[in-house]
Amino acid sequence: MNILMISAEMAPFAKVGGLGDVVTALAGALAGRKHDVRVVLPLYGHLDRTREKIRPIAKLPSVALRVGQEMHDARYHLMGSPRSRVKIYLVDCPTLYGREGIYTDSRGDSFPDALARAALHGQAALQLAGLLDWPVDVVHAHDAEACPALLYRRHWYAGRGLPGPGGCVLTIHNLAHQEIHPPEGVDTLGLQRSMASYPGLLEFHGKVNLLKAGILAADRVNTVSPTYAEETTADETFGCGLQGVLAGRGGDYNGILNGADYATWDPRRDPALPAGYTAQDLSGKEVCRKNLLAELGLKADQNKPLCGFVGRLVHQKGIDLALPLLGRLADDGFSFAILGTGDRKLEAAVRKAAERHPDKVAFIGAFDEALAHRIYAGSDLFLMPSLFEPCGLSQMYSLRYGTLPVVRRTGGLADTIIDAKRRNGNGFVFDEASPEDLLAALRRAEVLWADRAAWRKMQERGMKCDFSWSVAAGRYEKIYRAAKNAAAAQVKQHGRA
Repeated sequence: MNILMISAEMAPFAKVGGLGDVVTALAGALAGRKHDVRVVLPLYGHLDRTREKIRPIAKLPSVALRVGQEMHDARYHLMGSPRSRVKIYLVDCPTLYGREGIYTDSRGDSFPDALARAALHGQAALQLAGLLDWPVDVVHAHDAEACPALLYRRHWYAGRGLPGPGGCVLTIHNLAHQEIHPPEGVDTLGLQRSMASYPGLLEFHGKVNLLKAGILAADRVNTVSPTYAEETTADETFGCGLQGVLAGRGGDYNGILNGADYATWDPRRDPALPAGYTAQDLSGKEVCRKNLLAELGLKADQNKPLCGFVGRLVHQKGIDLALPLLGRLADDGFSFAILGTGDRKLEAAVRKAAERHPDKVAFIGAFDEALAHRIYAGSDLFLMPSLFEPCGLSQMYSLRYGTLPVVRRTGGLADTIIDAKRRNGNGFVFDEASPEDLLAALRRAEVLWADRAAWRKMQERGMKCDFSWSVAAGRYEKIYRAAKNAAAAQVKQHGRA
């Protein structure tokens, strides 16, 4: 199939979170199964065109696109080699994308023209197919920012203009990010104003909601784990106000567990590590532990675990459940390596804990991909006390690196981590979103840590877990076929009408 992916992120050059990793890995897995995958992203101002091998496509003309009452000139660029399995196209529009940042500026504030950026991205992606004369079987939009493409496919290209059937698939990576804007946002999108009034696709409590519209416009919708799919239709908290909309899609909405990119996340040959290791020979992991402690200036108690955390410091990730415990556990001999940025108050609280316990708590308030790999490898436990987690990739990475996850039973964490109490356990699971329940899980881990033989067996089980992308790619193929067939039927019906 010819698959047009539309995303705001793609690792490693345009990445904020797991979305970027997923787009890169899924596109590669599908290309490996002989599909023609082309990804369209904005050409952000921070990208180094020379280093990333970004060049304009001479044979394609620049296009003038209307966003609201303004016209913007856009030009298409290609990244990497034209012979790459996955072709990556970037939309160059300096007036909207020329600054640094993907969603926010350097202060963490959302861009005021976020809706205009999304609108142009969607238009440019669909026009590219026509300019290339490349018949699209599936338009695959990732998260709310890409949803305008699905609306344009439905309302501007219904039965005409877009080469190929263009079945629409929406993958929701995080339902909490919906791109909600004032009602006049419908004018920015260039769509009929009736769409922003009930029962229009965009209408959401008097505002415009891109994700809601995408859910209704897509032929098939999925999220990134089976448990999260269930949670988002059954629970108002997890559903973030869209639980009824999702439930209304019935069997057209499901969960496909993300995979892990083991070509990048492999402790045997990870260039970021001081030593490689395998499940059969963990001596290199001990080297990684010692080096991490030295790098971060920690003095760990050999009889207590070193706990790692890599991720956004936001309420969702449950870091505030761990904050009340850091001092107590540090006094007991636990050590912590915390890497991430996010909410300023949470950053300040973690930094204060590190200042109070400099030998036991290290905080690096930045994004450092290589250091993240070293924390996965050098830690004994990996903390993921998330309040909700659509899928999570960090627990998969930590398992492969022999670092046992401590997780809350939610979303993809529930689908991947089995508690140590069970014979096939690969981590430590707790239920209540409370510091007390997290502490109980850490105390259970502390007990198992003392039994080195049992700990090693659990490490080996975790390292042998296989969450590769091959299974997930096969499941995406199924919903692609369903979306393609649905779109072809709609085009045929539209032609008869």
